[in-house]
Amino acid sequence: MHVSRRIGATVALVTAAAGLVTAASPALAAPRGPQPVTTWLKPVRAGVPTWIDIAWRTDRPVCDAQVQVRGEHVRIQYPGNRRTANFLKGSVLTPRRAEITRVRVTPDNGPGGTAKLWATMSYNDCGLRAPTQMRTVTLTLPVVRTTPPGGHGGPGGPGAGHPGGPTGPGAPGHNPPPQQGGGAHPGGSQPGSPGGHQQGDHGHGGPGQGGGHH
Repeated sequence: MHVSRRIGATVALVTAAAGLVTAASPALAAPRGPQPVTTWLKPVRAGVPTWIDIAWRTDRPVCDAQVQVRGEHVRIQYPGNRRTANFLKGSVLTPRRAEITRVRVTPDNGPGGTAKLWATMSYNDCGLRAPTQMRTVTLTLPVVRTTPPGGHGGPGGPGAGHPGGPTGPGAPGHNPPPQQGGGAHPGGSQPGSPGGHQQGDHGHGGPGQGGGHH
């Protein structure tokens, strides 16, 4: 009789212990504190500065939150040229609603794809003299190629040469009309009258006139 009671008590203790472990497991597995709503960010173009939003949520109050972001081949800038980013509505995050952190990213020019970002939040639990805690999460930034293939070094357009110009055919030449009754046009090829000689005149080489005998 005593043996049966001892066995029953042992089974009850083991069952209760197993129940406690099972009940505690989900709580231990669930992340606590600030977390991004999604780790995938909106697509941006390579080489183009673009403002993006990182959404955060939490299961407990978070105070004095500041976020720093670093990127893989991505330049990061913060609003107001500060060195960190806050939420759009302050530095407090509560379980009741999500908050947004905004940063400007400029991915390097390249073939596109995805870039990795690491966002580190410093915060505390809103308690008196609560210690500062740190949490780093990895985010994925889709990058779209800005210049399509063939954008640089593609075939040139048609030339805009003009007749007679250095890039176009020359205009046809022309000769001026021949002069009437005069000599040939200097350098020309049109026939003209012999310069300085009239038909029938012997010129300077003709026979001389007779002497003074009549």
